[in-house]
Amino acid sequence: MRRRRPLVLLDANAALLPFRSGFPLFAEVERLVPGAEVVVPVSVRVELDGLARRGVAHASAARAWVASLPTLATSGQGDDAIVRAAVRARASVTTADRALVERLRRAGVSVLTPRDRHRLELRPPTRSRASGNG
Repeated sequence: MRRRRPLVLLDANAALLPFRSGFPLFAEVERLVPGAEVVVPVSVRVELDGLARRGVAHASAARAWVASLPTLATSGQGDDAIVRAAVRARASVTTADRALVERLRRAGVSVLTPRDRHRLELRPPTRSRASGNG
């Protein structure tokens, strides 16, 4: 049986990192989760569209960049959609949002979060996914 590549979801602030600071996002994801497939939830694409329309710095560049990445269907929007998608897909998430980091970890999701200007840190879940979703 062929094993599926690990999935790493990007949230909107993670998609902005390479454009805001030259952050080596793909290299860092590969270092921490070798062979991972980086995927963008639909809700994140919608969020980046809104940020670009409002003229947020680098949002248009990030939106164009994520258009080349695979998409993961989501229901809802914002952090709720990312948490549900990560749990459902058994994926890790890359984010700089501290509140989302803790929420994901409590939901049994590993999180890749910026440690400094050029490195990600892998933060394990605070509970096992096997213990349920609640």
